[in-house]
Amino acid sequence: MPVTVFLSSTLRQYVPGYDPSEGALFLVDRKTTISELCRLIGIPEEKIKVIMVNGKDATVDHELNGDERVGLFPPIGGG
Repeated sequence: MPVTVFLSSTLRQYVPGYDPSEGALFLVDRKTTISELCRLIGIPEEKIKVIMVNGKDATVDHELNGDERVGLFPPIGGG
């Protein structure tokens, strides 16, 4: 089943040729967790601070059902 993943800032380096306007399409099995999706993409979980699925907060244990839009965001620092 397809999921579209949108990566913010430094996470984009994990997907060669990533297009921020399109996101990246991944095919995963039903009930794949966000944690498993991150392993598939090659993004270490500790690099992710905020997860959104279809515009709502989610956790690494969230199970995907297909056709979702997943947003992954790193920690943001500032001064």
